[in-house]
Amino acid sequence: MPGFDGTGPHGMGPMTGCGMGYCAIPLSTREEELDYLKKLAQAVRRELGQSEVRIRKLEEPESVASKE
Repeated sequence: MPGFDGTGPHGMGPMTGCGMGYCAIPLSTREEELDYLKKLAQAVRRELGQSEVRIRKLEEPESVASKE
């Protein structure tokens, strides 16, 4: 939630988002939060890599891309 002020992602109150933030994932210790953030960063890097591969394929000339 922006601002971490309890108003939810769009200022409409708690439990109004998609359930992907800290409200849905209780993190009671510093170590749990660190582990969660490391795993999240790894997943984001993997997704970014896949997106970059797809972007490169789409930027190829039409004749090269259509052979796949």
